[in-house]
Amino acid sequence: MDDTEFDQAPQLLFEGVSSIEKIGCPGTLIPLTNDTRAVLCGDDSNNVIIVATRFGLGRCLVFAHNGYPGIFFNTESKYQQFVENCRRWLARGHQAEFLSIDKATSMNDISAHGKILVWNGHREKSEAFMNNICEFLERGGALICGSTAWGWLQGSGKLLSDFPFARFCDYIGVKITDNYANCPNPIEFREGLIEFKNIYHAVRGLANNPSNITTLSIVGSAIKELGDTLPGVSIETLENIVMNAGEEVIPMNQCPVKDKLNREQSAGICGIMCALPGIKAPGVRHFPGDFDRPPNILTGVRCHFKSIDSEWHCSGYYVAAGIPIQIDVLEQKGAPGWSARVGCHSDDLGGCDEYRRWPCISIRKPLVNNSVNINSAFGGLLFFQSPEGGPSSITVTFHHVVLAPTYDVTELNHAALWEYRRSRAQGLWADIAGRHIVFNLPCKSVVHLKSTELHEVLEFWDAIILAHHDLRGTKPTRRERVVCDEQPSLGYMHSGYPVVTHMDVSDPNSDGFLLDCEKLKQKGAWGLFHELGHNMQQGWWTFDGTGEVTVNIFTLHAMDKVCHLETWIHPWLQDQISSTQKYIEKGCNFDEWKNKPGVALFIYAQLTREYGWQSYKDVFREYEQTKPNLHSDQEKMDHWIITFSKQVGYNLVPLFKFWGFPISESTVDNLKQLTVPQIFDDFIQMAPERYCI
Repeated sequence: MDDTEFDQAPQLLFEGVSSIEKIGCPGTLIPLTNDTRAVLCGDDSNNVIIVATRFGLGRCLVFAHNGYPGIFFNTESKYQQFVENCRRWLARGHQAEFLSIDKATSMNDISAHGKILVWNGHREKSEAFMNNICEFLERGGALICGSTAWGWLQGSGKLLSDFPFARFCDYIGVKITDNYANCPNPIEFREGLIEFKNIYHAVRGLANNPSNITTLSIVGSAIKELGDTLPGVSIETLENIVMNAGEEVIPMNQCPVKDKLNREQSAGICGIMCALPGIKAPGVRHFPGDFDRPPNILTGVRCHFKSIDSEWHCSGYYVAAGIPIQIDVLEQKGAPGWSARVGCHSDDLGGCDEYRRWPCISIRKPLVNNSVNINSAFGGLLFFQSPEGGPSSITVTFHHVVLAPTYDVTELNHAALWEYRRSRAQGLWADIAGRHIVFNLPCKSVVHLKSTELHEVLEFWDAIILAHHDLRGTKPTRRERVVCDEQPSLGYMHSGYPVVTHMDVSDPNSDGFLLDCEKLKQKGAWGLFHELGHNMQQGWWTFDGTGEVTVNIFTLHAMDKVCHLETWIHPWLQDQISSTQKYIEKGCNFDEWKNKPGVALFIYAQLTREYGWQSYKDVFREYEQTKPNLHSDQEKMDHWIITFSKQVGYNLVPLFKFWGFPISESTVDNLKQLTVPQIFDDFIQMAPERYCI
């Protein structure tokens, strides 16, 4: 099959088919070599969903979701034309049946002659088996395969390099990424998005026309994923693209990049910078920062880390923008999968409609070799990221780094070490760690603070984390991490690891300064308590409409138990009273309740007032112990009402009905033997006739 014929593969596969159904949330693929072709893309050319490959005499289709191989055994009419097109292309017009190899342990188990093999890549195969599949393809065989890499990573807790199917795809010229695809449902076949064919083709196009924004975006995105310079484009060409970037594509707070084409160019340039050694990102002084004078560079720094969970462990050192570092791995024990990360700002802004900083400025590399080099055009704190899967440890030596201002209450001499570091460390960002939480903020935000001040405020924040866990009935397995960022990827703050906030809370002169212990004790920090609460939520008791509600059970508990602020008079709740009264007056429509977190919180606050925090602790502990298997929102609501009612010894059906909850008859029957509690607060007195079974 020559290039001209191969170029027509996408059109042949989608002949008479305008779109294909989106299955789940697909990942993305990168067709690397001239023996691959992009077949189907989502929103743009960086969201490749299907790739066709030629391998030896054989042909293969790779899908970015492991649900797609199943459609080749599906008799639904919506798939028939596409399935038949794939059969015709893979078998070169001959008759061939699809044969699943998911349960096979060896090619010897398979009668492959005249068959198109179908493989869900999550059904892992041995190296020998995968080598035999490649030999089958080389001899003219046909294969359909697919995986959802991000899903495999979440389920396994490992690195992409550990995924057998990813290694197989690397061998046939297709790179699997850990990204989520942006794509509509159905996914429309658009020929314009696959004109680049593959990265080999795009790289040649960029070399010939460095100003082509579409090609630049494709190549930059690929480099960001591959972490290395692509063949076919010289270092000089890539450097020129970066150094000639106009002001309109260099992000900064005062002048964000808003235009769509400019954002595409920014993203492409940002990706390219991931491959260039010794280059500093234009505008890096604005964020995350740069040195006024050359810092003191250290080499031969030795560190040892141990962990029981996936977590970032700060090395205590900073990587200067544009200065490559080297990491030598001396020993790894326990669960495999350690990696190194430069920069705490891990939010990717690719989906944002403006850039106030470069969209991707945190670099992560797996430590799979004895020696690893990392280039960062942005700089940042150096972390070692531990894997999931149990206890593990790593010993490393690294070179070309700068001492950073770090404080850790678990260090034996933390007070003396802080006095030394805050006066001598030159790193631009600090790592301030309690026993259960860590803050990353600019060094200028913290170097004026004494050890005693840091210790006091970290004790406060540790108490918040412990209060959250005490309410849920669990214990911390790692420290929470809070990172101040010029631009969070979502909202003003968002939860996760790390929790990301705006920069205003890193300002020592701000009312919301994260490390002002006196103000925190007086007012609390609703926003950050809330985001940390999100990290505590469980799906068992969080159903549709309560994602922004059950989180605030933890917020209120922390306000009460740590800050000693009365729940019912908290300003946030007070502000919701008027809209809650209107909701009750209008008859309590549950669909409206689900869309108003402020209104929805009051029933949870009522339960606190009537039965105390111990009731919540008992209920949450029962969930943690039983881990109920609940399949729908209705089941979750019913289980919550039953569990809480039996825990406090009262029939709470009338209370939940008052607020508009739809309750199953089986739940009403289950609780009818319990006494209905006498609750007559201001809300229920607005419509007492509705407080009934």
